[in-house]
Amino acid sequence: MANTVNSRAPSVSTIPGSAQPVDVRLMGDDRAVRALVAALQQSAAFGPATYKPMRDSHGTRAYLSVIVPAGPASAT
Repeated sequence: MANTVNSRAPSVSTIPGSAQPVDVRLMGDDRAVRALVAALQQSAAFGPATYKPMRDSHGTRAYLSVIVPAGPASAT
């Protein structure tokens, strides 16, 4: 069963060279995956996170989107 942890969508600028979303999949022990998602949500901009059992039923998969800041402007 999938659980949504964060219902807010990340704000993303449409300006080229600005921050962009990156989709991330985490796999591992249920408590460790959930703790990592919670820690990341406190320090970064995230879209919704969903949790699903791993295929072998020995852990959890989490799927989320992270907003990656744009790098410094290149010198020309």
